[in-house]
Amino acid sequence: MAGRLPLGKRDSGHVQRAFVFVAQLKSFTKAAERLYLTQSALSLLIRQLEDHLQVQLIERSTRKVELTAAGLELLGSAERLLDDLDATLANVAELGAKQRGKVVVAAPYILATTFLVEVIAEFRARYPTISVHLKDSLPEQVLMQVRSGGADLGIGSFREWESGLQWNPLFQEPLVAVYPRGHPIGKLPQLNWSDLGGLPVISLDRDSIFRGLTEDGFSQAGLTLVPAYEVAYAGTALALVRAGLGIAILPQCVGILIDPTIALRPLESPQILRSVAVITRNGRSLSPAAEAFVDMLRKSVSVPTSLAAPQPQRRNSHRAARCRRSFDANSKDS
Repeated sequence: MAGRLPLGKRDSGHVQRAFVFVAQLKSFTKAAERLYLTQSALSLLIRQLEDHLQVQLIERSTRKVELTAAGLELLGSAERLLDDLDATLANVAELGAKQRGKVVVAAPYILATTFLVEVIAEFRARYPTISVHLKDSLPEQVLMQVRSGGADLGIGSFREWESGLQWNPLFQEPLVAVYPRGHPIGKLPQLNWSDLGGLPVISLDRDSIFRGLTEDGFSQAGLTLVPAYEVAYAGTALALVRAGLGIAILPQCVGILIDPTIALRPLESPQILRSVAVITRNGRSLSPAAEAFVDMLRKSVSVPTSLAAPQPQRRNSHRAARCRRSFDANSKDS
């Protein structure tokens, strides 16, 4: 038996792809069009493969193209090899795309100065050539930035479903009381909403989703919220606490911002949680750099799939589902 005719490694993938296209389309004409080859060039490739294997792979007739038994056996292996090759090439291309680029992230002040700081640091260490532009702003401006295309993605807590935006839950966290260290509420076995009755409360203003959540907590405890101070920013609320002017109701992530003069404790009976989500524009694909950042966000939180937060309702969605984000919290006075 004569020896096999050589088939170069550089030609092997091209020849196998040609064979797979002919086998799948059952037509030299259609396969040649898909491969941008002339029909004679395609026929030559198939003959080279058959000469190399020393077996007929395709039965040709004027009406149809059929695989021989050997052709059928080769087809499965060739399809798997090409699928693996295509997947590898796609992964390499995606990896290359993630080595460069820019991500614009819109987030409200609280998340920008707490949760996102660590995520951005980790992202920068892994993707040093991707720049991250963080737009810290008011929550309603986060929605506007994403809708207008001024930001690739937004992160925050939102009252209602926004048309034109895609909402993906990240985590939930409880509301906490932030108070001057040494305050009597730090010595209670458990801090309930009802324990705040008669105390000066510092609340975020009515433009904040936290105002509605705070009112929920007081209402369920049989109380009415009458703030001693209303502010727009969590940083201002913390400054008022440091000055001994009251107890602030804020999300648990502010624990990163407190100093030795103040402390925080989760509020119980009821437990009120806020949901944090990533929002993107519907119908707009994220760049590989932005996708890498979203992946980093998801890996930075710990939420069981079975307890993932539901999407917000279209109306009056102030109540968070019960699931806890794994934050390290300062709980009691030491």
